[in-house]
Amino acid sequence: MIEHFIYDFDGTIVDSYHLFVRFCHEIAENHSITIPCDDNTLYRALKKTAYDGYLVLECEDRLDYQSFLDEFHALQEKYRFEFQPFPEIKDLLQLAVAHGKKNYIYTHTGSVVADMLENIGLLRYFTFILDSSYGFPLKPAPDALLFFLKKFQLDPKTCVMIGDRPLDAHAGMNAGMYGCLWDGESLFTDAKVDFYAKELSQIPKLLQM
Repeated sequence: MIEHFIYDFDGTIVDSYHLFVRFCHEIAENHSITIPCDDNTLYRALKKTAYDGYLVLECEDRLDYQSFLDEFHALQEKYRFEFQPFPEIKDLLQLAVAHGKKNYIYTHTGSVVADMLENIGLLRYFTFILDSSYGFPLKPAPDALLFFLKKFQLDPKTCVMIGDRPLDAHAGMNAGMYGCLWDGESLFTDAKVDFYAKELSQIPKLLQM
C-alpha cells in the first residue's frame, strides 16, 4: 500500500510554466535575443526540460546554458510570490493527511520552494522538501530519491513519485518506487509509467486512496 506521496513542484503543485515562458522573454530581452518560435513551442520545450527550453531560444552564441539557468533561477526567486497552486492540489494533499499518509516534495527548484509553499498556504502539508540545494543529479536519476529512502528508512514500494513530466515518474521508478504522471495537457500520452492521470482528481482512485 502506498503511504508516502512525493510530489514534483513546478507544474505539479504550482502552475509554473506560463511564468517560465515569461522568464525566457525577460532573459532574451536582457541579452537582445529575438526568440525564434512562438510561446506554445517554447512552453512545450520547457515542459520537457529547462535545457530543451534553452535550445529553442537558439541563443548559444549570446548566452551559455549555465548563465541562462542562473538568470532563470534568479527570476524564479524574484517572482516567487506570483506562483499559485493548481486548484485541486490542496484537496489531494489534505486527503493523504486525513488517511494518515505523508506528503513530500522532490524538485529541481532551490530552497525558495519553502517560501513559495508558505505563501500559498501549503507548507504545513509536507513532511520534507528535497530541493536542488542538496546537489543531486537531475531526474530521472534516482540518486536523490535513494537518499530520501535511506533518510526515512522507507520501503520503496510504499512510495510514489508524482509529477507532470515523464522524468518525474521515471525518477521514482528508477529508485524502485512507483511513478505517476499527471499529464493534464496530453503532452506525454506514450510515456511508460506505472500510473497515468489526465486530471489531478483521478490520482486518489489510481493510488487507492
